[in-house]
This record gives sequence, C-alpha cells and structure tokens, in this order.
Amino acid sequence: MLRHDRIITLADLNGYPGSEYLDLTIYLPWSKDPRRRMWLMTPESSPSIRIDDVAVRPGRAAGGRPRWIDYGIARLPLPTEPPWGMGEFYQLRLRGMEVSECAGSYLVITPRLDLALEGCSIEDAERKLWGLARRDAGATTLRPSRLTAGSAAAFTVRYTAGLKGLPSGALVRFTVPAAFAWPQVEDPRASGFVSIAEANCPVSIARIEKSVESHEKTDIICRLEGRLAVDEGFALQYRTGTYIFSSEWHETDRWCWYSLLPPLAAAVALSEDAPFVSLAEENGHVFQVVPGPSERVHLFLPGRRFSSEELWLRGTFTDRYRNTPPGGAIDAGFELWLEGGAERVALGTPAGRFVARHRFEVPLPVLAPGVYRAVACREGTGEVVARSNPLEIVAEGAVQDRVYWGEIHGHTEMSDGSGDYGELYRHAREEGCLEFASATDHAEYLSDNEWQWMQDVTNGWNEPGRFITLVGYETAGEQRDRCVYTSRPRMDLFRGNYPPTANLEVVWAHFHGDEQVVGGVHALLAHGTNLDHWAQHDPAVERFVEIYSMWGANDFRESPLVPDWITDWVSEGKIKSGATANELLMAGAKLGFTGGGDCHEGHCGFASEAPDGQGITPHTFAAIILYRCGMTAAAMPRLDRESLMQAIRNRRTVATTGARILLHFTAAGLPMGAIGTAGEVECRGTVHAVEPIRRVEIVRDGRVAWCEEMDDLDAEIRWRDPAPPEGEHYYYLHVVQTDGQMAWSSPIWISVLKGDHR
Repeated sequence: MLRHDRIITLADLNGYPGSEYLDLTIYLPWSKDPRRRMWLMTPESSPSIRIDDVAVRPGRAAGGRPRWIDYGIARLPLPTEPPWGMGEFYQLRLRGMEVSECAGSYLVITPRLDLALEGCSIEDAERKLWGLARRDAGATTLRPSRLTAGSAAAFTVRYTAGLKGLPSGALVRFTVPAAFAWPQVEDPRASGFVSIAEANCPVSIARIEKSVESHEKTDIICRLEGRLAVDEGFALQYRTGTYIFSSEWHETDRWCWYSLLPPLAAAVALSEDAPFVSLAEENGHVFQVVPGPSERVHLFLPGRRFSSEELWLRGTFTDRYRNTPPGGAIDAGFELWLEGGAERVALGTPAGRFVARHRFEVPLPVLAPGVYRAVACREGTGEVVARSNPLEIVAEGAVQDRVYWGEIHGHTEMSDGSGDYGELYRHAREEGCLEFASATDHAEYLSDNEWQWMQDVTNGWNEPGRFITLVGYETAGEQRDRCVYTSRPRMDLFRGNYPPTANLEVVWAHFHGDEQVVGGVHALLAHGTNLDHWAQHDPAVERFVEIYSMWGANDFRESPLVPDWITDWVSEGKIKSGATANELLMAGAKLGFTGGGDCHEGHCGFASEAPDGQGITPHTFAAIILYRCGMTAAAMPRLDRESLMQAIRNRRTVATTGARILLHFTAAGLPMGAIGTAGEVECRGTVHAVEPIRRVEIVRDGRVAWCEEMDDLDAEIRWRDPAPPEGEHYYYLHVVQTDGQMAWSSPIWISVLKGDHR
C-alpha cells in the first residue's frame, strides 16, 4: 500500500546566499482527499511554510520537549487520481528559519487530521503514524556488497528483527531494481531465482509484484508465519546480472520512485493493512558496483581544424564497459601512428605522456590539409588495439567552420540519476575528451536554491577555447519532455509538471524571441510524443530534435535502433504511438538533429556501454534504456557559448550514435540547416567514418531517395534529384557503418520554383 505519511528531515533543506527562504523538493503520493495535517518539530523559530502555492502559518506550540508546532490542516494540490509514478513533486519553502536550526528538525505531513504530537520524540511520531519506528524496523546485511561492473551475482540478504521483534503475519519487503532479472520461485537454475534460507521462524514468499511506488522497482514480499524475537531473522537468496556502470547505492527510505535503494533493501509492515516502514539509515546496507580492470583504450582526435592550430591526440583506458578503471595495471605497450596524407607518421608511445594514471596526451606535428586517423599498434606484433575518429585539416582561409564534439543531455543525482553534478563536467572534458557538454536534470525535481547553485557549477566549468558548458534542464508537462538551454549564465526555471507551467505554450511564450535560448524534443517514440503534443511547437525557440539517444533512434519506426518494447507497449496500450522525426518534419517543423544520451549516471557522451549488448542490455538504471550514448558534432567558427548556441539554433549540427563520424552535406549549394530556393537540387557530401561505411542514404521528405552500398572509410557523395516536385522539400544525409553505428546530418529545406527546375 502507498505510504501517505511523510516525515521530512529539515537538515536536507537547501539555502543559497541572498535567498529569502530555505527550500526542498518533496514527493507526495496521490490522494482522493487532499487535506493534510502538518506538525513541525524545531527548537526555536516558528517559520512560515509554503508548499507550491499553498501557504500555512504556525499555530500554537505544543507544551513539553521536544517542541512541536501545529500548522493545522491545509488542502494541498495533490492529484486525486493516480498520476504517472504514483505521486508528484512539490516545492517546500520555509521562511524565518535559520540553517543552524535545521539539524534535528522535522516536518510531518499526514492525512491523519486528528494527529497530536505533543511531547513526542521523532521515533514516537513514527510509531503513532506507522506502528513502528524506523529504528525498530530491524537491520540488513548484504553479501556480496561490492561487485565488478557487468558481473552476475548470487545475493544473500540477511534480515534481523529490531529491539521489539516482529509479530506473526508481519511483512518484510525486499526491493529489486527493474533492470535486474525478474524474481521467480519456479526454476532454481534460471536467473532471478529467489529462496528463503536460515530462518528463525517459518517465512514464506507471499508475492512478487511491480512496486506500487516505483515503476523502476520490483518487490519481493515475505510473510512471517511465526514471531521473530529481537536479533532473530532470516536470509533471502537471489541470483541476477547487475549494472554495467559504476556507482554506489546507500539509501534506505523509498521517499520517491527513483530513490537510490541498494538491491534487496528492506522495509517492514506489521500487517497487510499497515504501511511499509524503511529501516534507519544506519541499519541498512550499502551496495557498490566498481569498474573492472583496464581492457580497452580509446583514441580521440579533434573533428575539423585549420592547419596552423596546435592539436593533440588523447587516449583513455577503461574497463570493458567504458568505466574508468580504479587501479591495477595499465597495458600501454603499443606504438602510436598517424595515418593520412602522404605518409604514416610515428607518434611514439604513451610513455612519458600520461596526464593521469589512465589518460595520456600526445602532441601532433603540423599537418597539411587532409584527413587523418590515429592508430595504436602492439609493439612487436603490429596488432591494432585501437583506432581514433577522423580528423579533418583544412587550409587557412578555407570557408569552413571547425567541427567540435559534445553531448548536451545528461542527468545526475540532482534529479532522478546518480553521480555528482560537477563530476559530469569533469568526466566529459577529461575522460570523454568532449569539447562541450550540458547537465540537463529534470526541472520538476529541483528547488530554487539548488538551481542557483547548479548554474554556478555549470558556469564554473565553462572555459572558452577549451571546454564549453551550457546552462540547461529538461522540462516535462502535458506535451512531454523538452530540453532547454541558454548561452547566458542564468535561465529561468520552468518545472513543467507544476500546473501553471504544465502546458508547453507557457514555457515557449516566456522564451519567444530570445536568441540566446534554444529548446528541443527527445525520445519521441519511447515517450509517446505525437503530433497532438506538437500543437504548442514554437519554431522561434524549438529548433532541434534529438534523433538518437540511449532510448534508441527516432528517424523511422522501422529503424533497427527502435527497441522492441516500444512496439509491444503501444500494442498493449501502455503508451500512445509517438511520432518520428520525419513525421515532425513532414508536418512542417524546421528542426536540426542532435545525438544525445539521456544518461542518468552523471556522464555525457562517454557513458557506460555494453559493446555486444546494444538493444539488449540496460545501459543505465532503467530497464528499458538499452543503447549507448549518442553525440553531437557542431559546426561553428570558435569554441564558445554564443557560437554553440547559434550552431544549435541554426541547425548546424550532426547527430551520431556515439561514433565521431565527420559529415559535410549541402543541397543546392546550401549548408545544413539552411532554408532556400533552387531550380534544381544537387546534393553533395563527404563522409569520414570511424569504421568502414556500409551504406549512405539521402532522405527526401521522409523517404530514402538515394542509397549506395560501399565498404570504405571515406566517401564523396554527389546526387542530383532527377525530378524534385514543386514546393518545399527537405533533404538530409544518413550514414551507416559496418559496425551498425550511424550518423545523420541536419536537414536542408529547398523550395523548388515553379517552372524553373529541369
């Protein structure tokens, strides 16, 4: 059952210099009755409280210690029908309270309108609400509690009853991530098998079910068939594969759907009709996934540069899944070569070039115009252990923009992901060797004071000429998800699902006409974003579509990078059929293409991946995010925020599935993103791939108009549309490598003049 009572620890409140209040984002479940009684335990002050737009003021202070203040009954803006995720997020703001008072202070929000808490400790308050205090709910230990990324596990969790024991009929709930194997009791040899062991009383597995509190959790609910005394307990065994990325899970309270609970985190209910009570923090267990040993080396070159620039080859060692190895040997016994131009240039070995234990940088010689790739060859055998992306050198004065690589869609622990917010930028710049990045945490989960601090962090990492960051966030509402960015150091926050801003029209109206802001839509098919949701589209603000992300591709429904579960869910009625990028373009939208991640592990671009598991293995915490992180190439004159903003707004971007494939594409002499007129349409392009090219296609008006099979790293394309119809049409280039990685140029729109084409 849903736990409607909330006890909020005010030590978690956020402050910011100059802010008039302390704040926190809280999560409240839906309820047919939106009335809530509120009590505040605090030693001195009597602050005013606001939850979204509902203001409550302190009433009388109850006698005795600890000091409780009765805030009476308020009607909160709770959904009266189950929303997505079973609850919604709200902004809690306290005025008139000092940060020093927050430690040891608690806010109770409960549907029990007659609740009285005079003289209660916080443990007594928990007992009044739930029949059990968290400190009395027992303890758990987990074996193993530390695993290497990608490894399978045979978990054993030991639950021990607390000081009051547990009665017969009590329930113990163990949480399993939905990305793990579905728990089952039928086949002991199969993954997901669950069994009871070492019990001090009879224990049964009552049921296994999708959590009513989280779409990303599965619950194994055990029933005690006898009483457990203090320090008595039982063990639960469970076999599964685990995550491919490194992180730590340490929370015990499932306060919202994305709480970072470790596998088999426990909660206790005294009976079937009692709420589940989470263990105290000190009584739960912690789970870590750590990187494996160094297995792969990745080589990175810039995209397109001029011949006079000082350039570097950068190398990064990772484990099998692209996680930074924590320690151990680094096998750098190879030679580096630069291939391209008239001869093969020796770059030496990584020895003496390491800037960190697992990263090295090698300066490049002055290069003549041409295309270059670096290769690492094993000393003695010549075995190729790594190849870089292509680097294009153009002559000084050439009328071409530089090409920079980056990724602008990553999430951290500031919303529904994991990983430190600032670490996202360090990882993007140092590990992934990106040149621009943006953290885009979900706006509805952020408090005002958190948002001020996050913008400071993003601005602190911005370094023109070396590494660019954009202030950005993801907003969600009635028209699904959009990412919004600015080239300024500050941007107003629109939470999306907050009712006054739930309609996208409100957000776009605020930013309309501001050329230092840009927005775009992502995961069209996975999120069911259809043409009905496109009615509020504002072409002055919304200028791109994320054609690929870790959710898969969005160009065509028949793409091999559209996961099967989308088709299944549409047929089962779980989601509505979403539009494709081509359907948006055919409806008249003028959108460039970006490649992104939506990675939720605090990484951009260079996120964890399963090399052989694309479309099969969860690449993040969510069971249905199955692909590697995408990337965006931006064509712009220099590396700074203003240039990047204009590259995105003017559709001067290339999207890829992660491989740094260089594309150059024109139609009727116009560059990517342009809108123009012509009597005839000749498309020209060049492709410099990372692996051999399997196929190159030109898409016109949502259909493949020209296609050529090939098996080369580089290609020159020239195709004249034999009979372009009258009116406006769009063209873009699509490339598929032999390893399945893809790239898309942004479209070009051409109006064919009546009677003028031949």
